[in-house]
Amino acid sequence: MLDNVLLITIIFIIVTTIVGTFISGRIRDRCLTSFRDFMVTLLEKNGKRVWGHLTLEASGLELLYSEDYLDEDHIETSYILFKEEYNNIYLLLRFHSELSEVNKRKRIQEVKRAYHPWPPRLLARKARNVVNTCKDAIFEVLGVAMTRAKTANPALATLDSQQKHITKLEKDVVGYLGRSYDPILEKHFGKRVVLEITTTDGEVQEYVGIFKEYSSKFLQVMDVSYPDGGQERLCDIIVPRAHASIRHGAEASHKSS
Repeated sequence: MLDNVLLITIIFIIVTTIVGTFISGRIRDRCLTSFRDFMVTLLEKNGKRVWGHLTLEASGLELLYSEDYLDEDHIETSYILFKEEYNNIYLLLRFHSELSEVNKRKRIQEVKRAYHPWPPRLLARKARNVVNTCKDAIFEVLGVAMTRAKTANPALATLDSQQKHITKLEKDVVGYLGRSYDPILEKHFGKRVVLEITTTDGEVQEYVGIFKEYSSKFLQVMDVSYPDGGQERLCDIIVPRAHASIRHGAEASHKSS
């Protein structure tokens, strides 16, 4: 019996390590993924402004410049922001006027899917939400099982250090799936909302748009009128949840493009 417990525990550790490694290599934020291959403007909290075509990897993002940029004694072709530096992001803006004709059509399809999501997409979203809702209970059960196994067999006490594999796997899954299912946000999915953004000066600004997506780190709102350079420009916004929130539901004041 005890040997069986030991075998099962070792198999479990191996499986969780493999799954954790697989997930870590595939984690890409759901909000950022929708901006991939589009022309995007990045505003950082320190006031830095960078723009280029966004490419996305599990370790971070890169903005590829349309033209090489001469900076003192070297030429720059892109700007890299690692995942650990996402806290520096103030806003990511996808201005409609800067998109190619192909990407304009892709964006319009995004808006249509947001307003009228297909049943398979809704079903997949509900399935993901079920997993999100259950994941805390699943990892709690795994932790209890590991504790009981070590109590039943003293030989397993040497596996205490392997508990970190469970903790790491939990963090990876949370990062991959995003924050647990939020019934309030889900209710406004594909509808007009008021997005509140707190500036670096502590001022609260409001923007109206279509609520497209949320993840553990970001909110995405589309068809927003954003003041830029003394003019109002239509854009789609991705903003960190650390300084933004969906505050109100809203009525459509005009039809989406």
